[in-house]
Amino acid sequence: MSSASEIRTHILHKATELFVRRGYHGISMRELAEHVGVSKAGLYYHFKSKEELFLAILVENVNRIEALLQEARRVGPNPRQRIDFLFKKMLAFAPEQRAIIRLASQELGELAEPARRAFLELYHERFTGQVEAILAEGVEQGYLRPLDTHKATWILLGMMYPFFYPTQEAEIGALEDAVDLMLTIFFEGAQARPATQMEEG
Repeated sequence: MSSASEIRTHILHKATELFVRRGYHGISMRELAEHVGVSKAGLYYHFKSKEELFLAILVENVNRIEALLQEARRVGPNPRQRIDFLFKKMLAFAPEQRAIIRLASQELGELAEPARRAFLELYHERFTGQVEAILAEGVEQGYLRPLDTHKATWILLGMMYPFFYPTQEAEIGALEDAVDLMLTIFFEGAQARPATQMEEG
């Protein structure tokens, strides 16, 4: 017989599939229970509400990313190498796991204010704030020029956002090649040579 922990893990995995496919507002606990393969009472035993289940999925995903960030810091001090490691590991997630980040940004407005605020604080603490810290350390150690690391973080994550849409893979092509190009543009720019040399030329 499966343990409570195994059942909870199964629920999170199967519910993720349905949330990614239909969104937060488009499904009921009854539909979730049917998709997961448990009774509605059994689902409520593990999660008191759809909001609690959705938040558990989001938090589990953020925890997974935080573990990757800790690994990325062991790659070395170079921020580009760290970010390259992080993004390529995230792309190795199953498509529905990658889509959770997109889902979180789209569906947070459906949650009650206290839950939304608590999750955003967690999201910053375990994900975006740590990416910003990697860039800030890169500036301090001379790998990057002085810049607004907060804005740079959101620009970087904004460039990464399309990769969280599994349906975009046909358009983007090989994901690792696309990440290499994206990071080259972010860290080095797209100009063939510095602007001052272009003006002199």
